[in-house]
Amino acid sequence: MSWQELWERLEHKEVAPVYLLFGEEEYLIAATVAKIEAALELGGLRELNYERLEAAATTGARLAAAVQALPWLARRRLVVLTGLNLSGRGKESDPDSGAGEEGEPATGTAAGLEQELADLVPHLPASTCLVLAATGAVGGRRRVVKAVAEIGVVEEFPRLRGRELEAWIKARGAELGIKWEKGAVQLLAARTGEGLRQLEQELRKLATYAGQGGRVGRQEIELLVPATSAVRVFDLIDAALAGEEEKALKVLAHLLEQGETAIGLTALLARQVRLIVLAKEELEKGTRPDALAVKLKLHPFVAHKVAAQSRRFTWSGLYRLIQSLAAADQEMKTTGLNHQLILEQVLLGLAKGNE
Repeated sequence: MSWQELWERLEHKEVAPVYLLFGEEEYLIAATVAKIEAALELGGLRELNYERLEAAATTGARLAAAVQALPWLARRRLVVLTGLNLSGRGKESDPDSGAGEEGEPATGTAAGLEQELADLVPHLPASTCLVLAATGAVGGRRRVVKAVAEIGVVEEFPRLRGRELEAWIKARGAELGIKWEKGAVQLLAARTGEGLRQLEQELRKLATYAGQGGRVGRQEIELLVPATSAVRVFDLIDAALAGEEEKALKVLAHLLEQGETAIGLTALLARQVRLIVLAKEELEKGTRPDALAVKLKLHPFVAHKVAAQSRRFTWSGLYRLIQSLAAADQEMKTTGLNHQLILEQVLLGLAKGNE
């Protein structure tokens, strides 16, 4: 079941006994918890029938007491346990102990909580809905995962990318009263990167600026939405390739003023050059530009930019740039030279041409 199907069931007040929600997209996990709460219709009795616990500060006995408590003047009670680690790594779950694996004993406080959960889930009172919000990946062999899957819902929330991300932006923008101009959704997705919490903030900002039913296009996005550092790296390379030395140095200075480090920007530039190399290889093999996004697992807007930059580089120019970035990184880490000046020299060298 997809998270969209899960949300549709909750809209129809179909609430399972237990949920295990995990994945990278914490915004969607939090939104799902809110939808479960809304489906339970706790209303004015919320404080009496909603209990939120943090895994690191919760014992098995405390969790059992919360789950077994009866609802107050309501049909069901909601218990949410956050910060659960079921990946088999970290403090919450010792990978050497075998905690939580089927047929193996759990040891330690956190592992004991997981063991308690595995024993508790099959016997949940009908009057309680239990939501487990886990951090990171979840091992499918763990007893608690199997126990939840038997009677409830196990749902992963990965980062939204590509068209799925654009569909979310378009729909959420419409909910906020935004009317999108052509290409605006794609530009916003590329400009902000992945992560729905940041996108939610930018969408609210755009909606406030445009007003109810107002139109949002390139002008509004470029005015109100700051580009991520990864996006500004495109600008750095574009300006340098065009021989616009002053513009390239201004973009660099702005990024450093915003808190980026020269070493960090060197790493971002190296990542960008790697993408350009991969794109150039694919295009020379005959890969169509519209298929490049799928091949390189990039947003279509970003793939288009990478393809355009790859056409402006020669292979010898790319090789020299890779050498320059490696030398710059080494200089920054082993000498007392000014980091900004070192990176400026790389950009000025690129601006002189890549023949």
